[in-house]
Amino acid sequence: MEINAYLAFATGMCLLAMSPGPGLATVLSRSIVSGTKAGAMVVVGQSLIDFLFLGLAIIGLSAIFTALGPMFQIVKYVAAIYLLWLGYNTIRQAGNVISVERQGARSHLRDIGLGAAVTLGNLKAILFYGAFLPTFLDVSLIGLSEYMTICAIIAAVSFAVYGTYMLLIARTRRFLATPQLQKRLHQITGTVFIGAGVSVALK
Repeated sequence: MEINAYLAFATGMCLLAMSPGPGLATVLSRSIVSGTKAGAMVVVGQSLIDFLFLGLAIIGLSAIFTALGPMFQIVKYVAAIYLLWLGYNTIRQAGNVISVERQGARSHLRDIGLGAAVTLGNLKAILFYGAFLPTFLDVSLIGLSEYMTICAIIAAVSFAVYGTYMLLIARTRRFLATPQLQKRLHQITGTVFIGAGVSVALK
């Protein structure tokens, strides 16, 4: 496959990652509340679902979703409920002091799951791989090596774009030390999660 096709796809991925939506909001929110490692784990979860959507697009995304039928709706609503619960829990803890603690395996898995949940219900991601992927790449020519290359592009672009945002957030966090402002951050973050959950449920 020609390098120009890969570059075009990378450009499309970059625009998707930069566009405002639940994915970007979740990465930024977790980075503000728990630091860049938490944000990075969210990106990992998002990328894993992106790999899944890519694979489905290659073998026939629309056919797969038609076959899944109600099952896909169940997955979407489970993701929405998880986001709503997370938003409520974050707002409930609004009085807590924000601190960046060393994350264990359980915390990493929770943030990976959060990223996966947001992406599972993201209509933009589904449309991108289902409708726009063929405009960048000839799906019939994608074999295992091409698939792995595209996955690498997805991961590289995601971490480059989101990583830039997270570095800016990391610098900003130094000025967010007052308890009142930290309480507001928890409330805003919880509201973002609830909004993302509602958005996922309604799409």
